[in-house]
Amino acid sequence: MRTREWVVLIIVIAAAFSFTFSYFSSLYYHQTTKTVTVTETIELTPTATTLTPDEEYRESVQKLLQDVMKWVESHRGLRFKEEVDVVILTKEWVIEHWGIGFLNLTEVRLEEKILKSLFIIPRDFNLTKFKAGRAGYLIAASAGNKIYIVKEAFNPNERLRAGGILAHELMHVLQGEYFELPEPATSDERDALNALVEGDADLLSAHYISEHGGVKSNPLESYFDPLTALWLFPYTYGKPFVEYVYEKEGWSGVNALYENPPRSTAEVLHPEKYLEGWRPLKPSFSSKIGNGWKLMMQDTLGEYFIREMLRAHLSFFAANESAEGWRGDVIQLYEKGEAYLIRWKIVWENREEAKEFTDAFRELLQKVGANETSTNIWTTATEVISIKASGTEVLIEIVSPPGEMMKEAVEAASPS
Repeated sequence: MRTREWVVLIIVIAAAFSFTFSYFSSLYYHQTTKTVTVTETIELTPTATTLTPDEEYRESVQKLLQDVMKWVESHRGLRFKEEVDVVILTKEWVIEHWGIGFLNLTEVRLEEKILKSLFIIPRDFNLTKFKAGRAGYLIAASAGNKIYIVKEAFNPNERLRAGGILAHELMHVLQGEYFELPEPATSDERDALNALVEGDADLLSAHYISEHGGVKSNPLESYFDPLTALWLFPYTYGKPFVEYVYEKEGWSGVNALYENPPRSTAEVLHPEKYLEGWRPLKPSFSSKIGNGWKLMMQDTLGEYFIREMLRAHLSFFAANESAEGWRGDVIQLYEKGEAYLIRWKIVWENREEAKEFTDAFRELLQKVGANETSTNIWTTATEVISIKASGTEVLIEIVSPPGEMMKEAVEAASPS
């Protein structure tokens, strides 16, 4: 019996790159938020009207699929429990229906506020448009025992490339038949679980391409802007993580990952720490903020998010060094009318790591033109930012608008 349906989309980032990725846009895997306002989520399933009448094309896809299925079963050591069906879509349909189809608009609004307050995207950036536009990169998808492909982007006569894509998607089908993962509690945990799912499929795809005379490159984080890099984390670091385990323990070791999966991007970035049993801490706030402030979301952002936040304004090396040493974090977003308050507690391995991050964050504030109006207090045109360090903990508080609202928010937040 299938333990879970996996919904997976393969995308290509740009014509300049020869590699492909898979984008995990699951109905089961989404950022956990505490939303008070009404959310809007559109879920659509392809129907028979989306199919192409080109039977010759369909037959070519089916023949290649059967060949790749036999290879996958032999190489991965897992047999398919059900027949695999193919659904052929058009790019126009995908953009129209899947561009917005997996978006929770309330979550996107809150995420956009966090990204802007932490200087990853500018104030005039439209995150909804960015997320919806990603559907235009779709090449293939899988859900349950069905594989969806976009005819304009998938040529079965290019057997090496097309076979690698199918091997990737077929691994997702097997994952749904043989493995089960826990529901992620935070976005950092979600990215770590997705990295396992995508890394396993991408490694199998790489093996297929290699055995058939090709080479599959792995994307580099530095190729992408920080926002895109955040989106692509499972596809950039999933394969290296799974490959690290595979080289030490083979496919049996990879299978065992599903029983005890990584729960943080830090474990994926540092697979040696994962195998040594390192696990993140889960800090919390001892009190809620009252006086009319409404908690809209709580999350854990993780080492990789911190890295990309710093990389948006500092050097790649400085961002990596300052994010390493992360041990856990918790962030909350409160709203009161048009005002909002963000508080973010980050725990580090030791005092030195905490100081290194604090110094880097101060440098970031200087780079974005914030003014240090008093000790540990910075202001921008729209926000007031407070930084407090104590031992291995760093607390960042951001309030908008400045002025009396800052005083009220600080009083409401004490003690933290």
